[in-house]
Amino acid sequence: MGLIMSSQSSPFLERISAGPILADGGMGTMLYNRGISFDHCFDALNLTHRKIVLGIHQDYIRAGAQLIESNTFGGNRIRLSHHGLEDKIRDVNYHGARVAREARDIMGADVLVAGSVGPLGKNLTPIGAITPAQARAYFSEQAQGLIEGGVDLFIVETISDPIEMTEAVAAIRALSNLPIVAQMTFTEEGMTLTGRSPEEIGLLLNDLAVDMIGANCSVGP
Repeated sequence: MGLIMSSQSSPFLERISAGPILADGGMGTMLYNRGISFDHCFDALNLTHRKIVLGIHQDYIRAGAQLIESNTFGGNRIRLSHHGLEDKIRDVNYHGARVAREARDIMGADVLVAGSVGPLGKNLTPIGAITPAQARAYFSEQAQGLIEGGVDLFIVETISDPIEMTEAVAAIRALSNLPIVAQMTFTEEGMTLTGRSPEEIGLLLNDLAVDMIGANCSVGP
């Protein structure tokens, strides 16, 4: 696994420095609206129902999205293992990136493709049993597939544990210098599930090797 270096003039960083970028919306809700039940593995649709995923990406581009996220939010070993797909990690993520790029090519649009990386789905120590080293290895598997698929940047999103975010970013940075957007999620009490405030999280994320920080899901920004 080689280090994939981004150029000094990353298209994403150039564009965001010039002003806001309109991104797409949720993938899961759109898949559900197209008849895919919530007990299905949405990420595996990159392999089994490629045309549906492609169509959603195209619809978002038609609606004016300047950035689309790959259908890989749950494309890590733990979440895929719930569906017996732990041997498809690379394929799910690689094709998640490729189908997004295909939508961009078909539409002929100057759209950025972000590799979506969500939480592992199980708590890290000391709350759960997943060690930081294991978490980093799981995120690395996912990131490798997305890099091979050709994403322009990463969005690590809906993370509630700062340790998990730290390991996700470290895993990506060990493989790539592509831009990283790091987004945590907060409860209605304005704290992470591990009891950290937005101010604390802001300081932590600012010290990581990321290019943008933010919040998403739950009660939103």
